[in-house]
Amino acid sequence: MSENLYPKEIAKMATNPHFTRSPSQAPESHKGCDVMIFLEGAHVETSAPFHAQKVANAFSGKVVLVHIMADPHDGKGPIDPVDWDIKKQKTMKDLAERARPFAGEDGPECEVKLLEGQCIGQVSDFVDHRQGGIAAALRSTDGLGWQSSDTACGVLLSQSAAILMIPARAKGGQDRRYRRILVPLDGSVRAEAALPKAVLLAKAENAELLLCYVVPSVGLTAFGVKDKKSEKSHEMVAIKNEQAGKRHLGSIKKSLAHNGLKVSTCIVHVGDVRRAILSFVSEKAVDFLVMATHGQSGHGDVATGDVARFILD
Repeated sequence: MSENLYPKEIAKMATNPHFTRSPSQAPESHKGCDVMIFLEGAHVETSAPFHAQKVANAFSGKVVLVHIMADPHDGKGPIDPVDWDIKKQKTMKDLAERARPFAGEDGPECEVKLLEGQCIGQVSDFVDHRQGGIAAALRSTDGLGWQSSDTACGVLLSQSAAILMIPARAKGGQDRRYRRILVPLDGSVRAEAALPKAVLLAKAENAELLLCYVVPSVGLTAFGVKDKKSEKSHEMVAIKNEQAGKRHLGSIKKSLAHNGLKVSTCIVHVGDVRRAILSFVSEKAVDFLVMATHGQSGHGDVATGDVARFILD
């Protein structure tokens, strides 16, 4: 994605409305929502874990730093066991050092995990055994987004309760808080599934919750519909869509009043929903974005819908 479509390096979280716990993982046995951040060697110095900790604290969970050691020969040659063991010890030492800042009295203890094997498969298996957790990864600065590494792809394809994407250049620190949290809504129940987590995060950060609705473009074919009747119908549908969006946002805002949060609503008039959301992030100085992985037109047989995939990438 080009930088003009990514105006501000902020963290984004997409919740999975299709997520269900297995029978062995009953809701009452879950004490918190952990954030599993999958780190790669190049990300050792990033501030990403601080963003992960903020989210984990809001959901009464802890940060889990995960690194996957993949076969350097991709299964096509033998591995020197001595050399491999040395690398494992060094990696564990690095992970322990990375977790040290999070072991304070004000936050939950940070857990570290070292996995071995094929990246995408290891991410999937680890997430499956941590049902209810949030899988997190970093967006590279090379312009390739999630395609830049198998680890990032594994997180995107995982069936976790939510996906947290943190740009490698995102600024962070223990004293940095989120002031504005954006939740894009399209009128669907799936999209509203992002609200509970957004509310918890807004409460923890004392942030303003910003709800936006992008008025969908009413399409007309480029030929054969130039008559005034068609154009009038086009305008009427657009007006009705805007009115419906305002009513919907007003209803959601009213339902959130008991939380004691500052909640604002906004209607956006731009054709392409994906680009409209990114532009809105910049215009309104949004610090964090929470949305559902699937919206009105989403399908449960894919990891994310088109809009969420574009935003996360």
